[in-house]
Amino acid sequence: MKAPAPDPGLTFDWPRREGFPFILFGCITASFFAHAATFFLFQVADPLRTSLPRSAPQVSVLTPSSPEAIALLHWIDAQDPALVATANSVTPPGLFDLSYRPSYATMRTAPLGPVEQAVTVAFPPARDPLSIITSADTKPAPSPAVSLPHPTTVIFSSALDDRAPTPLPALVVKTRTTEPVEPTRHLIGVTDRGEVRFVFLQSSSGNPSLDDQAAAHLQTLTFTPNDAPITWVTAIVTWGDDAYAQILNPKS
Repeated sequence: MKAPAPDPGLTFDWPRREGFPFILFGCITASFFAHAATFFLFQVADPLRTSLPRSAPQVSVLTPSSPEAIALLHWIDAQDPALVATANSVTPPGLFDLSYRPSYATMRTAPLGPVEQAVTVAFPPARDPLSIITSADTKPAPSPAVSLPHPTTVIFSSALDDRAPTPLPALVVKTRTTEPVEPTRHLIGVTDRGEVRFVFLQSSSGNPSLDDQAAAHLQTLTFTPNDAPITWVTAIVTWGDDAYAQILNPKS
């Protein structure tokens, strides 16, 4: 039979004392006196509260003892809304006996009807029998339209309108062309005596022979004298029917 194991005891070996714990009692007593001394030293004194007594309410009574009160009372009587609210209205007799009739029930203006349109005839009117018979007759062929001759003309700018000779000599075309040509434009310089001294070609007609004939014709013109030494103007020659050669139809 084995012997029982010995008791290991506490981890730390605390000394065991028997009797009253005077040290703990002394700590509690010292803490009490320390707190008492603290409350005695650091006591806070609250300030005294001062309260103002409420003033008595002021009441003013309107009495007819002063001119201001009398004027105010008169104004209150004049502006009293109760007088308007309680006004007695007189109800006309037989008001509720009338039946309601809307305003649109009475026609004041007749409505505008649709516009009447004229009936158009869907077929042409009948022709006269005589005109039907005559329309079947053979009619002669219309005569060819006669074309008026278009001569060659010379036009000057506005600077020589009042100095141009009257009548203006006609331009005689010596050589003709079969191709269409454009108007010929020349810049000419006219002296104070009215003589054409300078002729410069600006726009050709497409035919040099016609351009030379126009320049030669312009040099032969004589204008009215003027004070200006040289007057520069533009002369436009529009070629007419006489500038074109007549083409004969070989089948005719």
